[in-house]
Amino acid sequence: MTDVIKAISMWQPWASLWLTPNKRHETRHWKTPHRGKLLVHAAKKLVTDLDEDLLGILSATFGDQWQSRLRYGAIIGMVDLVDVIPTEKIVAGFRWTDEQRTDNACGNFDDGRFGWRRSTYWVFPRPIPYRGRQSMFSVPCEVVAEQIAAAKEVSGG
Repeated sequence: MTDVIKAISMWQPWASLWLTPNKRHETRHWKTPHRGKLLVHAAKKLVTDLDEDLLGILSATFGDQWQSRLRYGAIIGMVDLVDVIPTEKIVAGFRWTDEQRTDNACGNFDDGRFGWRRSTYWVFPRPIPYRGRQSMFSVPCEVVAEQIAAAKEVSGG
């Protein structure tokens, strides 16, 4: 293991959703050359102005009181970032299965954006309080090593 690991800070509920089967792509207005392990940091911000489809996914995934079940201001897990694809190509490739409709509801797939595709993901048993930053940032491995070792790997290809 290197001495640092890359991380990305995300607003809730999208940070937690990326660590479920519901959200395969994190959509961003920028691409990254990074591939491999990427820590998911849940920012302190909760977005509540959400459409009905996403509210239904959140309730089904985290329960009716989902806002209070999510973690904030902490590193909550890790993904294996395997590709970054223009959103137009992702949507054009959808056969619109239930799984793809759910992924689409969990992101902004407008033209000109990028879908950061994850495969495997890990949810940390105990969130690690940490201050996030804009863009990607580095976290010393010793900060997360214990939780990485304790996390259950989930294949989410």
